[in-house]
Amino acid sequence: MKTLFLNIVIIFLFSGSSHLFAQHNNLQQNLNTDSKLKIQSIIFNDIESGIISNDVKKFSQYFSSQPYISLVNGVNGYYSSNQAYYIMEDFFNSFKVVSFKMEETKTEGSVSYGKGDYYFEKKGRREVAHLYITLSKSGNKWYITQISIN
Repeated sequence: MKTLFLNIVIIFLFSGSSHLFAQHNNLQQNLNTDSKLKIQSIIFNDIESGIISNDVKKFSQYFSSQPYISLVNGVNGYYSSNQAYYIMEDFFNSFKVVSFKMEETKTEGSVSYGKGDYYFEKKGRREVAHLYITLSKSGNKWYITQISIN
C-alpha cells in the first residue's frame, strides 16, 4: 500500500512539475520576445535620436565590425566600424537633417529592418532621401549591418 501511495505521489509530482516547467518555458519565451522588442526599440530610438541631432555617437556603438553603407553622396561599400563613424559624421555635416522619423520597423527572426524619410538641407536646398537600416542579431546583441540613405 505504501508503495502504491508513493508511486501516485511521484506521478503527481512529475506531471505537475512538467506542467509548471512548460508554463515557465512559455513565460521565458514571452519575456525573450518582449526583451527583444524592447532592445530593438531602444536601438531604433537611439538611431533616430542620433540622426535628428546629427550625433553619430548616439548609435555608433551598434555598428557591426563591417557595416555596409550606401549614401546619397556616392559613398558605397563595407567599412570598419571606425570608418563608418567618420563617414556618417561627415555625411551629417554635409547633409544637415531638417527632420527624420523612423516610420516603420519590422523583425524577422534575427534580423530587424527600419525605414524613414530623411529630410535634409544641402547648399540651401531642401531635399528628401529614404533611409533604410538593418540590424542583425549576433549572440545576445543587435548590430547595425547596413545603412542606406538614398
